[in-house]
Amino acid sequence: MLRPCPADPAGQGLFAARTPCAGFVHRRKPAHRVRPLSAACWDVAMERVTDSLPARIFLLACNPDKERRAWGDTLGYAVRAAVLVELAERGCLSDADGKARPVGDRRTGDPVLDAVLRGLAEHGRPRRWRTLVARARRQTLQSLEEQLVTAGEIRVERRALRRDRVVLREPGLPGRLRAEALETLESSTPVEQVPRAEAALAAMAALGRLAPELNWQVRHRNRKRIKELTKRGGPAVTGLKKALDSRNAAAASSASSSAS
Repeated sequence: MLRPCPADPAGQGLFAARTPCAGFVHRRKPAHRVRPLSAACWDVAMERVTDSLPARIFLLACNPDKERRAWGDTLGYAVRAAVLVELAERGCLSDADGKARPVGDRRTGDPVLDAVLRGLAEHGRPRRWRTLVARARRQTLQSLEEQLVTAGEIRVERRALRRDRVVLREPGLPGRLRAEALETLESSTPVEQVPRAEAALAAMAALGRLAPELNWQVRHRNRKRIKELTKRGGPAVTGLKKALDSRNAAAASSASSSAS
């Protein structure tokens, strides 16, 4: 029998105070508020799909003025990593010697998260985090996009020979999420005191170069802090960095071979 993910039994981690995944009560929040993902936020049930870390990284990468999201495959890597971060913090994934292992037959009740869990369970043996970040990233990104459409948070218009048009219900939300990530990057708060999800959001946004506010100068100036936030975000965020480094190295090698 499938069981909802319990709160962290050790009483640690961002999601330790979260109520069980089953039986969530969905209530619409005022549009002007963006609830930060801190431990205090999880003593009540998640109210909107936009509260999840995968949704937050997706929305951060959207440009409401141009009505589109980040171009290329990087967002798929980041969303996939965010899903793994959330599953780990919910107690549905554990780290076994640098590899991700599903914990029993637990499920969250969230279709995007549970689809990833099922894929891991079907594979059987533990896999390296970087491998899981890269695997099925396009499908996971598409599933999240469809979830946001169903929830009424975004509207997507498919266009032939042009990038999809993405219209947000709250056009100001990406800017607030980017400001939040930038503040985390440039804050003097010790990294160990930064909530795990805030660290993960900032690190993934910087690693994926998902926002113009996190330009080269900002990333270079805060390169040491980005490394610390990446570690603070957990093995899935570290896996994201390794997966992106591997992809970029392969692309550079291919370009070099073509040039010669």
